[in-house]
Amino acid sequence: MQTVMKIVRLPAHILDRRPEIKVHLIAFITLSAAAIGSAAPPSELAPKWKTVGLQQANSMGAGVAAIPESGKFRVFVLMGQSNMVGVARAKNLKPPYTEKHDRIRIWANGRWEYFVPTNRFGPGVSLAHQLADFWPEDTIGIIKVASGGTGIRGFEKDWSFERANRTFDGKKGPLYQDLMNAVAEARRISEPEFTAFVWKQGGADGTRKDLAHEYFETFNQLVSDLRADLGVPDLPVVVPVSMSEERLLEAILAGASDEDLAAAKKSAEVAPESDIELLRVLVAYLENNPTPNLKKRLGKRPYILSVSLAQSRAGREIPNTTTISHGRLPLLDDGIHFNAEGQIQLGKVAASAIEDFYQTEPARTEGETISTENP
Repeated sequence: MQTVMKIVRLPAHILDRRPEIKVHLIAFITLSAAAIGSAAPPSELAPKWKTVGLQQANSMGAGVAAIPESGKFRVFVLMGQSNMVGVARAKNLKPPYTEKHDRIRIWANGRWEYFVPTNRFGPGVSLAHQLADFWPEDTIGIIKVASGGTGIRGFEKDWSFERANRTFDGKKGPLYQDLMNAVAEARRISEPEFTAFVWKQGGADGTRKDLAHEYFETFNQLVSDLRADLGVPDLPVVVPVSMSEERLLEAILAGASDEDLAAAKKSAEVAPESDIELLRVLVAYLENNPTPNLKKRLGKRPYILSVSLAQSRAGREIPNTTTISHGRLPLLDDGIHFNAEGQIQLGKVAASAIEDFYQTEPARTEGETISTENP
């Protein structure tokens, strides 16, 4: 059960005549707040709060926390695979990310808690702090459903074991339902205003050609379902990616021979007339005819370039969607996952994209693809 503390404001003239009431009230409020903030996770969590999708978020809660009555309660949905989960170590965090914030909450253990990672963390920490600065009168809430190595079919609303298991994710269960369970309970005990959706995923779908080629339509449906179920038809969507289309084209051209380029153009049904069309033609050709160097670089994800194209397309074609390229962020030794500084930077990039959307609203309705990479 969520513990909620409400402060009753007595008229000033009563407190002035009876100062001892003020002393007792202050002592009571202080003790009650301390008790709430230090409460351990419930000993018997319902099964719906112990799923794979919510597991890591549960570990970042730092005790049940009441929602301030003043201002709006802006809630942000975060979903994705390992770099959304985050494998960076919390011991490498520094203040303010190691401290409780009066206006930052995370959905953990079936309730709203303070957001202070103690083990691993992802981009949500720095994102929440930056947005709390951007909206100084409001409270920021994070609902995160994420699981490493998970394909997009594991997140879709119309979930099935068979489709999810195309990337071996069937046993993880319906992650979208994990989100909806959290949304329903959050609405029951608080008044969330869903403000943005951040999606960091894609690697798992780069392992199969069919999944990579279906990616745009699958993601478009996910966004549509989420907006409908949250009741926010124009919900802003942010998709951080590692490389912009311009940089991707430069990288491919730098590694392709004149013969490869000529063969790719010849394979196209219609001659490319723009850089984006040329990029699509090159990716389609190289998927079937990879150069030795490209094959080595893509490794177990030979179709990841098609996923990247789909994510960039989302920023152009899905309304109120921003695909933002963050470039190369600091990595752990595995060369795949962001380290602590990388995760902090990722969260700030996503937060800045959200801020940009609301600063330009209501003029913004079309999607957008932008880059924060260094030239």
